[in-house]
Amino acid sequence: MKNKVLLKMPIARCFALLMPIVLLISPTLTACSSKLNNNHVFAQSSSTSQSEPSQIASTYTSNQPSYNVAIADNLILRDLRRQRQIPIKVSYPEAQGKFPIIIFSHGTGASKDDYAALTRFWASKGYICIQPTHADSIALKKQQGESTNLNEAVREILTDSQGWKDRAADISFIISALNRLELKVPELKGKMDEQRIGVGGHSYGAYTAQLIGGATIDIPGGAKGQSFTDPQVRAILLLSPQGSGQQGLTRNSWTNLKLPMMMMTGSRDRGAQGQGPEWKEEPFKYSPAGDKYLVFIEGATHFSFSGRLAQGGGEAQTQAQRRPGWRLRERFGGGQGDGLGVRRRFGGAQQQEENIFNYVKVASVSFWDAYLKQDTQAKNYLKSDGLKTDSNGDVSISSK
Repeated sequence: MKNKVLLKMPIARCFALLMPIVLLISPTLTACSSKLNNNHVFAQSSSTSQSEPSQIASTYTSNQPSYNVAIADNLILRDLRRQRQIPIKVSYPEAQGKFPIIIFSHGTGASKDDYAALTRFWASKGYICIQPTHADSIALKKQQGESTNLNEAVREILTDSQGWKDRAADISFIISALNRLELKVPELKGKMDEQRIGVGGHSYGAYTAQLIGGATIDIPGGAKGQSFTDPQVRAILLLSPQGSGQQGLTRNSWTNLKLPMMMMTGSRDRGAQGQGPEWKEEPFKYSPAGDKYLVFIEGATHFSFSGRLAQGGGEAQTQAQRRPGWRLRERFGGGQGDGLGVRRRFGGAQQQEENIFNYVKVASVSFWDAYLKQDTQAKNYLKSDGLKTDSNGDVSISSK
């Protein structure tokens, strides 16, 4: 295999390091391959069997097995029907056996190279995590030499119905092409359990996961109640999702969303048009009862769910807010307008963000375990007050 690189990383750094997360409104160039080819770069982390970074993160996960994590990167899947090339990164356990699959959809501006702290964590807990780069990625567009404007990109995702369809099609294509992925990465042969597939996403990626899971949308000037459900998906995870009145979503959009679903929001989480967390709770509120969970985290912003803020802090964050686009970041919560930068300089918010991200990791992996591994202990944990107690009331989990 070409360009094979082996890289050892101590576990302390696995949790301490996170590639710069470029989410809905903070784009930078990412580490995507400069050419779309089949060359791979493999990286491998060391064992994750040591203790979690905080007591909170270990409350559920301490009794779960942990694995070394290997990464296959710079992979390309070609969808000939749509004449589309999809860059892919895969994080997977270095162990024998079959593992459930999680396909994770990024926010606009991000790519497969972001959310590393989250996907590596899931992989260490026994999941094969597949991260595509969608064509709307600002990072990918810049890499390909396209001129892009941040404000225009945010406006575009609100009205680009073809983009909504393409993202859902990307996920379904990846599911249909898992055998091709095995050919590109022989280490995956026999590891992927195609009967246990989950789809997650953050921000625009959460919208994508909703469509794949069964939410319907009204296409402007077109079909009403259009569905993009993929029947092979067994559970969906929505990090800072959207409610009705945006991107074709209506009060009836979730009527047929019957899959197990977990969604997360927080007290400082905002939508693209300034909507509050109550709006983001609508996928839970309006979906039918049955294996649905709402995780609400006090103090969490739009960016808290990626781990980005848990790794930032100090003067660097204050400087970042002065870059073009900081007013948009303020709109989504966690921006200069609510004093976050000032609090960070005195160290108060950094620990809070680390705690929040640990809550995200524990809640998400317990959900995946419950519905992709059929783990009774995980389901009991979700329905208990365990995380609420361990977080001193900062986290609440509602279920129906």
